[in-house]
Amino acid sequence: MVELRGKNAIVTGAAVGLGNAYAKALAEEGVNVALCDLRDEVHELKEQLEGLGVRAIAWQGDVSDPAHVRTVVDGAKSEFGSIDILINNAGVFGASVPDDDLDKSLGDYERIVGANLKGEYLFGRAVIPIMIDQGVGGEIVNIATDHMFTCGTPYDSCPKHDDCPWGDSPRPTGGGDAMDLYDASKWGLNGFLFGWAKALAPHNIRVNALCMGATDSWMLRSFHGHNPPQKEVDSWMKAEDNARVMIELLKEGSQGRNAQNINFCTGRPVALEAPHEHLYVVPETVRLGGEQ
Repeated sequence: MVELRGKNAIVTGAAVGLGNAYAKALAEEGVNVALCDLRDEVHELKEQLEGLGVRAIAWQGDVSDPAHVRTVVDGAKSEFGSIDILINNAGVFGASVPDDDLDKSLGDYERIVGANLKGEYLFGRAVIPIMIDQGVGGEIVNIATDHMFTCGTPYDSCPKHDDCPWGDSPRPTGGGDAMDLYDASKWGLNGFLFGWAKALAPHNIRVNALCMGATDSWMLRSFHGHNPPQKEVDSWMKAEDNARVMIELLKEGSQGRNAQNINFCTGRPVALEAPHEHLYVVPETVRLGGEQ
């Protein structure tokens, strides 16, 4: 198990919801954290993390803006001296359908794909050369969605928990007929997951994804106009529980899993389950060597 205390992390989309929980969990482990978000609450979080005894810095801006990304990454490197962990969390939800008019579609594309796919791409591109140059390995965790899964992908690998609402039938993938851009932006993260994991394995840099289902967060509450039915809330997973799993993943270090989509959907325990066999990469291509 790897000791996280003293490492340095970037968490995008950190002001509220999952990102907020990830940042706090890292700080509680003694990790210094650089934060960014569109929302001004990111500055309040900085003060909270400093109260936990770690160093924290914060910027307010758009992850799809290359200038903002460079400011955050260069600022984190300058302040901390190194970047060991990237939590690529920033993202937005938006409804979109195939027959939307072109003007709406262009705006939706820039907003949804910009945050969910371009933002993770830009932060990866900015951080990866730094991690390689440091020569001590690193961790990249992209935040994706359970819309990419059907009960574990493949279905045969699913543990089929007794309390799963889908029973013996595979859970359908996708978010329905009104989320084509959101789903496309998140499915696109597979390209980064597998490509980066293969390219970075020789540098002891792991790349994994947390594929989030219905988790109590600002984003999910906004889907319900910030007034969700209590029955819905009771069925949601907790951000703090997922943050705990994220910490367990990071503590695996270079001997742990790589190029894995880790599934969190309703009916599954919020736990770091055993890794699945690889379907889309040759295991040897994503195996890390040495220890961090």
